[in-house]
Amino acid sequence: MIKTLNGWRAVFALIIVLFHVGVAGFEEMTCAGVCFFFMVSGFLLRLKYPFKELDGGSYSRFAWRHALKLYPLHWLALVLLLVALALVGRLVIRPGVLALDVALLQSWSLHHSVYFSYNPFAWFLSTLLFCYLCYPLLARWFSPLKWRVKSIIVLALILIEAVALAGADFYVKTAIYVFPIARLIDFVLGMMLADGVGEIKKLPLLGKNKNGTDIELVSLALLSVVVLTLRSYPSLLHWSDAIVWWLPVAVIVVSCYIYDKREGFIGKILASKPLQWLGDISFEIFMLQCLAPFIYTYLVDPVLWHFGITEFANMVSNDLFGVDANLLYVFVLPIVILLAWVVNRLFTRPITRLLNRRPA
Repeated sequence: MIKTLNGWRAVFALIIVLFHVGVAGFEEMTCAGVCFFFMVSGFLLRLKYPFKELDGGSYSRFAWRHALKLYPLHWLALVLLLVALALVGRLVIRPGVLALDVALLQSWSLHHSVYFSYNPFAWFLSTLLFCYLCYPLLARWFSPLKWRVKSIIVLALILIEAVALAGADFYVKTAIYVFPIARLIDFVLGMMLADGVGEIKKLPLLGKNKNGTDIELVSLALLSVVVLTLRSYPSLLHWSDAIVWWLPVAVIVVSCYIYDKREGFIGKILASKPLQWLGDISFEIFMLQCLAPFIYTYLVDPVLWHFGITEFANMVSNDLFGVDANLLYVFVLPIVILLAWVVNRLFTRPITRLLNRRPA
């Protein structure tokens, strides 16, 4: 396990949760985080499963194993959410949409009310599942191609996506954001990074550094530059969902691999035990974030109001800033972390142990 990549998983998962509960300032980094998760999936799969030979048996074993990494937690989160909606009287069953959600096919729809239905974050699994199913084929027939050919293919796909996003309104842009074929580009770029990382390690600039401090600072600088550029030039927001993040995310992924076990001071923070623990449950954090607001709204907030905590916080906030305080993000984060830890211990780990008994 590359600890710094696991640490980045934790960071991006927490940023995504904070953005979804309404904390201002995290929109750009949320898009970067989604790009990171797809790219690092392609990168790590390429390192672990070369698939130089491919037959029906090896493909089915791979597909079965990786589907089982997604479906059980998805179904658990979906059931818990449906129960929560039913308890508060907000459950509306749309059989066709629910069937797509259960099967992890919702991201193939072009309708906002379908791919963000029920658990709105499950679109990520729907698209990731498609990437998993494509991976053995890509590893067998795409990766061996000459770099020039691969680059031309990927650049053509990038150009098509860039043109499609250029004049897109919000709904079209969002549909492309979740669409599996569009996100396959992020995934393939991760695979290409894995294929080229040996040559990247030979670069003179990297060879002179004993640890990754410099490249870590470059990674953060690139992220900051993109964030500031997007805020300064809103016209670039058309391409903010993926394209503008490919370079900084690629630098993060490659630097984490090259400087594994010789991290700089930023890498040491990412490799620290708290972030490793959060990284280990980042999948659960992402999938269960839809439940935490329910727990806060219906269980935590009434208690806070009863003891006057919320009223006091709003009064102080009004005096200082002229607005009411939004306590939601303060309590949703520990709630979702606790949920994720419990589910990881009691649900995900037993399933993982079961999978590990089967040959990959």
